Amino acid sequence: MKKLFLTIGVLALVLLGYPFATRLHANTIEENRIQAENAIQRALNLCYAQEGFYPAQLNYLIEHYGVLIDTEVYFVYYKTFGSNIRPDVAVFRLGADDE
Repeated sequence: MKKLFLTIGVLALVLLGYPFATRLHANTIEENRIQAENAIQRALNLCYAQEGFYPAQLNYLIEHYGVLIDTEVYFVYYKTFGSNIRPDVAVFRLGADDE
C-alpha cells in the first residue's frame, strides 16, 4: 500500500512540475536571445570606437569580436545602411511563431 501512495505521489510531483520546467526552459531561451542581441550591440560599439566604422556584415563581428550566435536556435536580422550609420539588429528565436 505504501508503494502505491509513493508511486502516486511521485507521479503527481512529475505532472505538477512539468509546466514549471517547460516555462523555465522558455525563459532560458529568451534570456539567451537577449544576451545574444546585447553581445552584438556591444561588439558594434567596440568596433565603431576602435575602427571608426560599423561592419557591413555580421560575420565581421563574429570573426573579429568573438560574437557567438547559436544559429540552430536563433536568426539574426542585420541590416546595414552605411559604414557610419549603426546597423539595425534583431535576434529572433527560430520556430517561435506564437511568441
